Amino acid sequence: MACYTAGSERPTASVLASCAAIVLAQDHVAARLTKAEASLIAEAVKSGIGLVNFDCDLRHVHAPLHEIFDFGRLNPHAIATELVRMGNHQHYITDLQLPGEYHQFDRMVTAIIAEEWGERERSAPGRRNPRQGSVRLHPPLLALERLRTAQLPGVVRHSLGLGKAVQFTLNPRVWRKTFFDHARDTDDLFWRSILWAVRKPFAANMVPPFVTLSVDDCVGRHDTKYADVASQCKFVPTISLCLKSVPGRFFPKIKAGLESGNVQYKTHALDYNTPLTFNFGKGECTRDELDERFAFNDSFWKKVGARPGATLRLHGGECGVKGVPYFKERGHVLFCLALQTGLHNADMCMNDGFWPYDLQTCYYDCLPDDHDYFSFGAFVARHQEDFLTGCTPNWRESDRTNVDKALRRAAQTAPGRRGCFYAEIVTHEQKIGVLALKEWDGLLKGGDKMTNAYGKIFVSHDHVANTLKAKTGFGMKTPASMASGFTASSRAQPLPR
Repeated sequence: MACYTAGSERPTASVLASCAAIVLAQDHVAARLTKAEASLIAEAVKSGIGLVNFDCDLRHVHAPLHEIFDFGRLNPHAIATELVRMGNHQHYITDLQLPGEYHQFDRMVTAIIAEEWGERERSAPGRRNPRQGSVRLHPPLLALERLRTAQLPGVVRHSLGLGKAVQFTLNPRVWRKTFFDHARDTDDLFWRSILWAVRKPFAANMVPPFVTLSVDDCVGRHDTKYADVASQCKFVPTISLCLKSVPGRFFPKIKAGLESGNVQYKTHALDYNTPLTFNFGKGECTRDELDERFAFNDSFWKKVGARPGATLRLHGGECGVKGVPYFKERGHVLFCLALQTGLHNADMCMNDGFWPYDLQTCYYDCLPDDHDYFSFGAFVARHQEDFLTGCTPNWRESDRTNVDKALRRAAQTAPGRRGCFYAEIVTHEQKIGVLALKEWDGLLKGGDKMTNAYGKIFVSHDHVANTLKAKTGFGMKTPASMASGFTASSRAQPLPR
């Protein structure tokens, strides 16, 4: 069963009957429906077809469509807001949000005010409610904040007959890059509203809810026992090493982790100030420098006695253009970083993005220069990637370990969970180094508990890379071993009833 999207063709009874849901996806599209078409949609919802209306302006629509949502009085004037707050009650559409969580847009977005709103079931005993009917009204899932005082409905859900309907009162331009865009912590409201409303059964081709953990700048603090703790907490951590700073006594442990598949150890840099293919603060390496650095890299892994994980996370996200062929010679064509080859970290403008959102923070795509290379990531803004930033005494960012703040960041700094994508949790070994291992264990377990509403499959970066590359059609076949992951996904992400 498919979704009918208004704008592709005029709605007819036969077309709607074969659909699982109707999506009004454009601004002002509802007003362009005829009264007969509005009546068809209303009847379709009553018969069990879902409706999701992203067109906020109900002031000029025909009565049958207006009555589906059954607002009282709509203010004839739109408002503008840059702040929204999640409701405090639980619902499938908002389960991935924290109760009362705020989101602030980059620019104000217009919205339509519903001035009369409430639950019909709450009519006083013995009092006749003239608007009592078959529609079941519920508190808004999202509140528009005006000067942080007035709280007006931003997303509401209704049930009508056998069907379900969702109305956004925010203008759909909120999904444009100028205002807030996708991959910014509200995507779950977008896709989960469709999954809630849609008539079942309904198949959705989504990325499984994979969860990864990256620890960068690693030299062996805590004797790398933090990696063992992460494994015990179900993660398959990626430990990215500064090779020259790693004592030889750790080589057997690195080899054991790689051979067991419980931990992925990889090259991050030669040392903190020496990226593998770039000169820190200067630019591209010379050929002689690259030959020397990759010779050390090869020697390191030969001493370890095991091949590193395939997916690389390079220090500072810096990758010199001249160094790219060196990776291919060694079979490394998978990268997980915000990638602009040939640029110093500080010079990366982040304006040029990748598929599917034209971003470098949440994407999966091949490199334009060479399609053999595949890169992916699920990050927040570059300065907020590390979920422990501002939460530990490292670099005097905090006078203590702020557990509550770290837990909230752990729950919020992986936009992939809400964006129907994989989740990337990032930190640095120097921040873990100032924690007790018991604190580290508590943070990982606490973050997992705070995100119980998410379906989660803990996997390696290599697993994520192979799945995404297979999904894009770049020619990599999905290994048979991944079949269990997709099965687990269907169990972990149940469709709402």
